[in-house]
Amino acid sequence: MKISQGLLRDFYDPNYCSVKWNAIYNLGHRITPTDAMINGLVFEQKVIGESRGGERYEIPKLKNGKESKRETDINILSDFARKVIRNLKIKFLEIQPEWEVDNLSGHPDALIEWKGEKCILDLKYTGTKEDDSCRYNPYAWGKDLEYKDFSQAIHYVEMYYRQHGEYLPFFYLVFGKSGWVKFINVDISLQSMSNHREKINQFEVDIENFTPQKCDNYRCEFCKHKEPKLIIVNT
Repeated sequence: MKISQGLLRDFYDPNYCSVKWNAIYNLGHRITPTDAMINGLVFEQKVIGESRGGERYEIPKLKNGKESKRETDINILSDFARKVIRNLKIKFLEIQPEWEVDNLSGHPDALIEWKGEKCILDLKYTGTKEDDSCRYNPYAWGKDLEYKDFSQAIHYVEMYYRQHGEYLPFFYLVFGKSGWVKFINVDISLQSMSNHREKINQFEVDIENFTPQKCDNYRCEFCKHKEPKLIIVNT
């Protein structure tokens, strides 16, 4: 089993169903992308040419064959994103590389050159507002960025270091549905990197005794729960 940042994140998330985790990360089950996921994947395709794995995704057309507002909005934002990338003078060296080293795997969006320096870039599309708080919304990119989970950045930087002996800068280029953009440099501390390495080592211990347990969420598609009993109360 190759360890990805998503695998680690979900394994140690107490709210993530362990049956679902086993199905996806151990048995290779593929979940159907949500509309939000498809929006992000289509956005990536239009901006940098492809999404992870080279698969192609499309926004469904209207019954009359025309573009929906959803697709039009993504097309407009994609045009804006390409202009931003040109203005920043970002040069793409690799797009959607698939990395494997030691017991780790990773799929960054791109390896780039910016201001003469090689960097790792992850492109993000979000429906959140520019000032939404990260403290209360893990998908936000606004206030309180210190509360956001940056294990993805740490994992990719660690992987590149293991392959090439060099720590690269990591950037998120985030585009909001409403038209805002942020270029975020994740400054990774030695302590954060050390914590991530410890988590990788701990996972290799914990997975040996891992047994999937059905969760209590009655909506979970991976756990089959009995229908609740009907109780009639007379008052």
